[in-house]
Amino acid sequence: MKDNPTITVTLKAAATLDGKIATATGNSKWITGPAARQKGHELRQENDAVLVGINTVLADDPELTVRGIENGSSPIRIILDSRARIPVQSRVFQNDGVPVVIVVGNQAASREWPELTDLTILTAPTKTPQIKWVLAEIGKLGIKSLLVEGGSLIHASFFKSKSVGRLALFLAPKVIGGQEALSWCGNMSVDLIEDAQNLEITSVSAIGQDWFISATIRQQ
Repeated sequence: MKDNPTITVTLKAAATLDGKIATATGNSKWITGPAARQKGHELRQENDAVLVGINTVLADDPELTVRGIENGSSPIRIILDSRARIPVQSRVFQNDGVPVVIVVGNQAASREWPELTDLTILTAPTKTPQIKWVLAEIGKLGIKSLLVEGGSLIHASFFKSKSVGRLALFLAPKVIGGQEALSWCGNMSVDLIEDAQNLEITSVSAIGQDWFISATIRQQ
């Protein structure tokens, strides 16, 4: 499948100085402070859609809406859920007029979906939806800018698909440590340093108690 140049993809993550997004027990609230979290809402406001994986929904049950911005407009909510496991009581299903798109794999079990005014179910031609296919399909919905908020496996999948244009990384002055604590990017299958994903840092700024790093991706 050809690249889809019409969608600008920004990958957003919030982590500790050692790159962790949660403790080994899964606790993740809150890594960054209020100012950084508000900046995250601004990033949502700037994009047509926001995307997370099912593990993020199961762990955090996010609303994925824009809050704290006067006349703010929430982006379309997109959930990658290969096996159609998302609970019907998930907060993304609140009937608030914000469109919801669920992307499932072709082996997902048949199920009942909430009766929302604007719910779209996309079924991929593969067991696990491929990122390039997802971008092509959501592009048909008129989406031109996408904020990817994770989690770890989703971040890695987008990097490996070479679809990311920008990284928005929030770093908190904390250290969790340990091998079991999740890092913000999952396995990239990188064996040699020379094969690591290269980025160009465009800005570093203090935001409250945290740091905000903006970087563009150098495609290899």
